[in-house]
Amino acid sequence: MRDRHIQYGPEELCFDRISKIATVILNKEISPYDVSMIMVALKLGRLQDSRTLDDNYVDGINYLAFAAQFAKAKTSIETAVEDDIVAMAKRLAHKKPENANEEDPADITFVRASNLTPSSTSGN
Repeated sequence: MRDRHIQYGPEELCFDRISKIATVILNKEISPYDVSMIMVALKLGRLQDSRTLDDNYVDGINYLAFAAQFAKAKTSIETAVEDDIVAMAKRLAHKKPENANEEDPADITFVRASNLTPSSTSGN
């Protein structure tokens, strides 16, 4: 039996490469998880005409194992979005006044706004 890792390279890199190519072709985000599930579908589809071919079962099991592994990993878009959110939060993070004894008007406004009740904002 051939060693696919040697022949094709590390599985994670191969699935990542496939997902990037599929993303460009389909013009929508395709993750390594999606690729592995498509390969499961391929192997299940082949069973209809070749129920005795062990390769379909073994490969199907392996593709499911890859799917489980990829399900735990974040997609590049999820990671980029999280990185953007963290960067934005750091830029917008409230900074304490240099003199810790000073009250910050933003804090006062926030506290006052948060203490408003529906009856006090209705104008009645």
